[in-house]
Amino acid sequence: MLEDYKVGRWKELFEAFEKAFFLLTNEVEKEITSISEAATLVHFHEMCLEHARKTLYGYLDAKGISVKTPRQAIKESSKLGVLANEKSWNRAFNRRNLGYFLFTEKVEKEMVKDIKEEYYPMYTDLQQRMREEME
Repeated sequence: MLEDYKVGRWKELFEAFEKAFFLLTNEVEKEITSISEAATLVHFHEMCLEHARKTLYGYLDAKGISVKTPRQAIKESSKLGVLANEKSWNRAFNRRNLGYFLFTEKVEKEMVKDIKEEYYPMYTDLQQRMREEME
């Protein structure tokens, strides 16, 4: 019974991830021409990252694996074949607060580039792999 709850919980968390991913997808496809558009993209990336973290924690918990940090969750999820690129995931988590402390034009452009070229494909891969896990 408890295991059913845990499986249901990670699937519920995954649905929240997918909602954030949908919002990010809409922004990734746009050309960023202003600071407010960049801030929107960064915000949706942060939402995706947080929901991805919660989904991974829930998924691992349902598998009987306890983790306390994003780094542990990335490592364990990679072992299970849920994540493909540990380096990108670690980079995303390590840099998640960059915009809060240092939001210059240079950092803004770098963040937009990273989201579109590195993180968005990473989220796309996670979504596909988790969909397969649900089947």
